Amino acid sequence: MEISISQTIPEIEVIEPRELHVGEPPIEFRGTPEDKWESHYELPIGYGSTRLVLMVRDPYWIHAYWEIAEDISDIVTTELGPQGWSTSRRVLRVHDVTDIEFDGNNSHRCMDIDIGDVATNWYINVDRPNRSYCAELGLMGPDGRFVCLSRSNTVRTPRAGVSEIIDEEWMTISAIERYYSKPTASPASPEIISAISERMHLDVGSEFVSEISSPGMAKQPPAKEFWLNALVEVIIYGSTQPDAHLTVGGQPVKLRPDGSFHVRYALPDGEKIIDIKAVSKDASMNRSITTRLTRSTW
Repeated sequence: MEISISQTIPEIEVIEPRELHVGEPPIEFRGTPEDKWESHYELPIGYGSTRLVLMVRDPYWIHAYWEIAEDISDIVTTELGPQGWSTSRRVLRVHDVTDIEFDGNNSHRCMDIDIGDVATNWYINVDRPNRSYCAELGLMGPDGRFVCLSRSNTVRTPRAGVSEIIDEEWMTISAIERYYSKPTASPASPEIISAISERMHLDVGSEFVSEISSPGMAKQPPAKEFWLNALVEVIIYGSTQPDAHLTVGGQPVKLRPDGSFHVRYALPDGEKIIDIKAVSKDASMNRSITTRLTRSTW
């Protein structure tokens, strides 16, 4: 049997290995014009407007960056005179504005930082975490008068430790099984149920009853099985000296930094006596309150 090839197979080109010589200059890469960096992609040094921006780094540090443009020269001249730039010093004034509408004068406390004439950013150490801060960039005149050039955004630092909420209660397995009888058809995870609750604008905080009985979230039972479920809880809250030792019902309770506390108890049928006791740090003084609660269901 004879086999014929319709086209000629090109010869295989053998490439000889090239010797490498130490000290030989590297081969130059010749890129296309598109490979070159275009100057118009470079970030500008400034944007021509005076502004101050704050960003959070961690519970104890925030970062500020700013730009001072020529558009505020008239303000400086009006407030501090023709020699205002040369006779004043640049200052970053940091305000603690936690839980208030800041108007420039009502901050809880503030501190001034001399930033010099050339700095454009600064790391600021704040000694109290979980607080809201705002800053002002300005000039401090020879007479101690502060002229604000720009006010920053407001930021909040995270807490430095675990949450102060210690009375949270999670759904139990029995509660999940009660409202979701078929795990394959409905969510059976407390995390999923919590997410659903948030989307429905329910308060999943310490004042929310831990067993959800909303028909919009649970699977509807058969029409012939009409049912009702109700639970009762009691919330105890108050305050004492921040450094005191507090017990509620004989159990220690962690105080918030301001000395307040908030605990929750299930209230079954019958009588429940709850003793609340605070002892000073040196154990020289103590105060106690006893609450008697009674529940009867019928």
